[in-house]
Amino acid sequence: MTAIEIGRGKSARRGYELDDVAIIPSRRTRDADDVSTSWTIDAFEFAVPLVTLGDSPIDGALSVLEAESFVDADGSFDIAAITEALSDADDAGAVSAIAVRPQRTQELLDGLGLVQPDLLFIRGRVVSAEHVSRNREALNLKKLVRSIEVPVIAGGCSSYKAALHLMRTGAAAVIVQSDLASQGVHVPLATAIADVRAARSRHLDETGVYCQIIAAVPVRNGGDVAKAIVCGADAVLVEPVEGDAADVIGDLRRTMATCGFESPKEFQSAELVVTK
Repeated sequence: MTAIEIGRGKSARRGYELDDVAIIPSRRTRDADDVSTSWTIDAFEFAVPLVTLGDSPIDGALSVLEAESFVDADGSFDIAAITEALSDADDAGAVSAIAVRPQRTQELLDGLGLVQPDLLFIRGRVVSAEHVSRNREALNLKKLVRSIEVPVIAGGCSSYKAALHLMRTGAAAVIVQSDLASQGVHVPLATAIADVRAARSRHLDETGVYCQIIAAVPVRNGGDVAKAIVCGADAVLVEPVEGDAADVIGDLRRTMATCGFESPKEFQSAELVVTK
């Protein structure tokens, strides 16, 4: 990518938000009824490539509990309530998944003991495979991933190098997000997803392992989900849906049909154009 000179001593790349790009239709269209929006991670299949956190489930999506919604007055985890919520998901035939910050991951796992979710999300604003601290023992993500049988989804990240290092820990998926503009740290989301997609390709070449990409996107309509997928996401972590979730899913299906693609995986090969 062409570098832009900021001054004589510094250059930079141009970055793009999802609003800066649009999807180019292909040479064929497809009946919307022939389009599949299903998404699979590890052994689990979902009707739509969406992930929700907390109390806003979407039919057909992966619903993830937030561990820090279950805390006692002293700030410790309410393990009994978490165990009950995970058991309720299992009893309902749903996938049990829980999200926790890296700083509290070991505390949660120690509390749960033999009770394990189907999927574990280790999520923070920025999560790296190598966190350095002089004051406390940092989570060794690679060691943790390889010591438990639960597939781990880790993030957020927004750069090629950070994503590649997360993938090398053995994570089943990485979360792409970019929301630190107030601290001067921000990668526009379309560029972030595309960079992490490149990291996934390299990781696949090196190991033969396909690491999924879940993009955290403020979803207003199905177009936001569609553009994230074309940039390289396998699924979208909804933050949150503005309006009816059914409309978002319908929009995604129609966009895929308009562009002639049958599945989200195929849809990743669609072309984009910069509009701004």
